[in-house]
Amino acid sequence: MDYKTFYNFMLKLTVAFEKSKCRGDFIVGLESAFAKVLQVDRIKIYTLDDFSYTVKDFEKPWENLSDVEENKKIQEILNSFVGSKESSRLENNVIYMPIFEDTKILGVLKITLDKKIKSDNDFFEIATLVQKQISYAVLNFKSGEKMKLNTKFYQTIRNIAKIIETQYELSYILPILGEMIDSFIYEHLIYIFIKNKNKKEFKLVWPVNIKDSKIYEYLEELTPKSGVVIEREGKVGIFPLLSEQKLLGAVVAYNPFDKLNENEINYLDEISKQASITIERASEYMKILKDATLDALTGLNNRHQFALRLREETASAKRQNTPLCCIMTDIDFFKKVNDTYGHAVGDCVLKNVARTIKKELRENDIPSRYGGEEFAILLPHTTVEEAELVAQRLRMAIEKKKINIEEYNIEGTKHINVTISVGVSLYDKKMKEPQLLYQNADKALYMAKESGRNKVVVYCN
Repeated sequence: MDYKTFYNFMLKLTVAFEKSKCRGDFIVGLESAFAKVLQVDRIKIYTLDDFSYTVKDFEKPWENLSDVEENKKIQEILNSFVGSKESSRLENNVIYMPIFEDTKILGVLKITLDKKIKSDNDFFEIATLVQKQISYAVLNFKSGEKMKLNTKFYQTIRNIAKIIETQYELSYILPILGEMIDSFIYEHLIYIFIKNKNKKEFKLVWPVNIKDSKIYEYLEELTPKSGVVIEREGKVGIFPLLSEQKLLGAVVAYNPFDKLNENEINYLDEISKQASITIERASEYMKILKDATLDALTGLNNRHQFALRLREETASAKRQNTPLCCIMTDIDFFKKVNDTYGHAVGDCVLKNVARTIKKELRENDIPSRYGGEEFAILLPHTTVEEAELVAQRLRMAIEKKKINIEEYNIEGTKHINVTISVGVSLYDKKMKEPQLLYQNADKALYMAKESGRNKVVVYCN
């Protein structure tokens, strides 16, 4: 092999090692490098799982190999390299190269060629050097991912602990907990259950449904002293949520094919403990704030205060024969904001929207945070035509507002924009219950969202 070919090949390998941002990029980089010295059809890396010692595709480590024959062949190749000093092996049109960490075998590189080559090919003169370089690269790749995983674990723990700073309603924070845990343990489905104190049964609170009802049977056996429960040979993990030795609920990790490894079990155990603390504190704060009137995050009336004002204003409208309207609004695609930028930015958006709502209303109007990203506004002495104008003014003000998120250090993003959908309803003195006023506005809000979002819809009987 001439010097120029060797140099270009090693340069391409170095670029693959240093520039690849993901495993797929790494494989593409290797194929580009090996094309300098061989006629390559494709390259695959197979690695041994650190805990189960099963063969995994390097690009898809969360999946077991579906090709039984390939799995068997790679197992045989791996076993044959144990204790061997070979740096490469040629079989028909395939080159196998072992990947080692010291003397421990980590996996194998499989190079499938377009056509057969002979064992005296120039490539085999540098095979030992190449094999060592690729072993180092794979090891560094895995070590870097492990460091990132540890960093993400501590970020998840911190973020779960911080939820309580701005959110207290369990109906709001439990889905957030589910999303945070799910984004960390991405190879398993995550479920959040809360135990019903009266019925002594578990209720699924995130996500909306469950694929395997057998999990409920495992939960029935859970007690405060059970600790972590592992079922189905490690494919199902049940992590109790505890408060003062009382069972609050459980986090369940489920994968019908793959096992939880030791690290994942330890991570989930610690995350569940932090989630327990967060849920417990949220419950305590809710008791303290039961008689409070303001929402802690936005400074608007809370839901409890909205219910009181609703009764007062409907009674007043009926007694004085004056018009009363209700606006229900929520932020379009708010979940996408949380998923893209994080829940801290989501809270920032909620605060900015609340400030805009307050700024655009009259002094005697009554804005409230109804829950999550939804807001309710009572407009006393206001006709439905006037209420529609107010709603349009709110919608346009929020659409135009640039929300500054520089302090959150989101790369390439200093400002974001959001829109709202709005429903409007008018109080009818024939209404038997005050709740019908905002329920009608909520129906109109639903129609606004279903018909394209960022619009105002007035409820019509």
